[in-house]
Amino acid sequence: MVLVLGFVAPACSLFTAAHPAASPVAEASAPPSQSNEAARVASIEQAEVAPSDPRQVGDYAVHRFSGSYEKAPLTLTEEIVAQEAGLWVIDYTFQQPSSTTKLRVRLDPKSDSVVRVSRLDVNGKETKAPLSLYEKLIDRTSFSADSNDGELASEHGTCAVGPNEFDCETKSYKVKVGEQDATLSVAHSDSVPGDVSGDITASDGTLIYRSELVEIGKADSPRHDVATR
Repeated sequence: MVLVLGFVAPACSLFTAAHPAASPVAEASAPPSQSNEAARVASIEQAEVAPSDPRQVGDYAVHRFSGSYEKAPLTLTEEIVAQEAGLWVIDYTFQQPSSTTKLRVRLDPKSDSVVRVSRLDVNGKETKAPLSLYEKLIDRTSFSADSNDGELASEHGTCAVGPNEFDCETKSYKVKVGEQDATLSVAHSDSVPGDVSGDITASDGTLIYRSELVEIGKADSPRHDVATR
């Protein structure tokens, strides 16, 4: 079993929407006209009770990744800056001491799939970029343990995200990274989308990987008109 820990955008990030599964409608015993009408009514009823997309322009989150898996700590900031033609426009800033890369991603909220990637220059001008660039940078925020040998403990307490504290549950697991024994700890709060933090620590105390949600919130002055053609 391969266990992957880390930020996986957009599916596991702050900006994930809840998409209810379609409810099957039984039609076998009804005439075509009746079954079509039943399906239409069911669809309308489902749309009325389906939860709305929780994302809003201005939502942002800051994640920090560190440990021996990378040469230097990596900070990832993501912010929803606009809605454009039915798509979310999300800015990603990948920052290390020696480099900064800024990308603008257009995301289809219906499928949570990326449909366009642009690189941003210092003036905010967009240049078309391949999806592979975005995927490569996102891949650097996750880490795979080679096996998960079971849960060790579960504890309830609090965890901090910026100046705020939340009730959290922290679970620890016995894992292996290569031939090395290690412990994985994951903290989760019902008040925060995704995991608050995750560590993989070797048996000798070496921090192999750490993922932290360090800030979450809403920008005071979100940018609505961001499209630069």
